[in-house]
Amino acid sequence: MRFILINDFFSEDLAGGGHAGGAALNDEIVIDIFTQKGENVSKIKSSALSEEFLEKEKDSFFIISNFFQIAPDLLEKIKKLNYLIYAHDYKFVAHMNPAVYDNFLIPKEQLIFVDFFKKAKSIICQTNFQKLIYDKNLESDNTVNFSGNLWDKESLDLMRRKSQKKNRKDIFSVVKSMYDQKGVPEAIKFCIHNRLDYELIFDKNHNNFLSKLSANKGLVFWPKTPETCGRMILEAKMMNCVVFTNDLLGASHEPWYSHDGEELISVMESKHDEIHELIKNIAKN
Repeated sequence: MRFILINDFFSEDLAGGGHAGGAALNDEIVIDIFTQKGENVSKIKSSALSEEFLEKEKDSFFIISNFFQIAPDLLEKIKKLNYLIYAHDYKFVAHMNPAVYDNFLIPKEQLIFVDFFKKAKSIICQTNFQKLIYDKNLESDNTVNFSGNLWDKESLDLMRRKSQKKNRKDIFSVVKSMYDQKGVPEAIKFCIHNRLDYELIFDKNHNNFLSKLSANKGLVFWPKTPETCGRMILEAKMMNCVVFTNDLLGASHEPWYSHDGEELISVMESKHDEIHELIKNIAKN
């Protein structure tokens, strides 16, 4: 079977890693895992899709990540093919923030792409928190909780080394972001209210970002939208940093969230085999 991963952007299209482009970083690892497992796998940007391509690849299995740049007529054609949706956010509402509604329940008239989600063989959610929000809004039975996120071996090994770091600065990191939903002012307000020294950190290079994050005592992250997982927080925990966040963090609802350092790194390492097995099983059934 041939697998094709579709995304609006891949890591080479982005300015850099850091906390931005988490979905792209995750998807690149899916490609790497499938390649290492000897699978026939490739990727294509959503803007490059065409009717001819879909016809040529009609017997392939599509892993659809972000799809805002897929033309509406091509979305209709994809519905007739075999595909899953790897959900990195909440595209069934235009502003992608279910948190502005009571109990995350979006009014029916504001729901979008519902049929596209329902026609998928499966919707892979990253946490049960995310899955429950999908289930209550789509009223569909095709969601599954992967329960985790993906990092490459280099990043996991780096975080393993950084987890042993001593003499960290008595400062809390707040990750600089241009996106309002990442709650930077709210994180700063938390630090000030609790008399925590803080600094804004960012780096386009993901390894450099991890080094900056591990140099400080902890991380404060105060999202304003429901985080499907919470990649930054998990990176901090894998490096044994203290974390402060709110109840919109999907990862905090998972059983492995109580782990830190080596224990949490081991859990995320095991996700490499799990994502391969999960996608293969969805494609076969």
